[in-house]
Amino acid sequence: MHDRLDLGNPDERNQAAADYVLGLLTPDKKAQFEALMAVSHDAQREVEEWRDHLDVLNEALPPVEPPKHVWKSIEKATNNSTESFWSSLKFWQGSAFASVALALMVVLANFQSINPTGMEYVYVVNNQEKNPGWILNASLNSKKLVMETIEPDSIPVGKACELWLVVDGVEPVSLGMLPDSGTKEMTIPKGWEDRLSKAKIVITLEDQKGAPNGWDMGPVLDKGDWSSRTY
Repeated sequence: MHDRLDLGNPDERNQAAADYVLGLLTPDKKAQFEALMAVSHDAQREVEEWRDHLDVLNEALPPVEPPKHVWKSIEKATNNSTESFWSSLKFWQGSAFASVALALMVVLANFQSINPTGMEYVYVVNNQEKNPGWILNASLNSKKLVMETIEPDSIPVGKACELWLVVDGVEPVSLGMLPDSGTKEMTIPKGWEDRLSKAKIVITLEDQKGAPNGWDMGPVLDKGDWSSRTY
């Protein structure tokens, strides 16, 4: 997989669901996928389908003690950070499939990963179908904000969506334009680290250069409050 998941791609989202169930996602990708799963019925459904699929294998196959070379193959496959385990087709070939699959599930059943990214806040910008258009993750500790494109609505030519932090009595602060695709990362403005958790998020439709100031915003497309993340 790429450094970050393209969760707007149904095939990659389904692949991520499979890797999530098996515990193969890196901590960053796991946090990204869980943020989507919290608001996406499609992601939730795919996770349940993969769990059901693997439970069938677990219940149908008798316990098998795999030979040492199988354990080495499992370790090699699960430590592969540049390629999904499922794409290592050679690993699954041959008559050893059942024992390898079962052994893998036993190993990963006890696999726990702690998310070290420290993203304390999340906000989901929904599209017109009430599905995630963008997912925003913010960290006060690292003073970082990550904007992840999922499935936004089509934006008129020459327009863009601008992200604002708004606190009563203070002129809104622009965090720039939401990305058309992929991921955009930025530093939280100096002096707003402590205000961020209390700030309201506002998304407006602007010309591509953005609004001239916080009081001359374009139409508001979405607004709401941060949700605290728990791990």
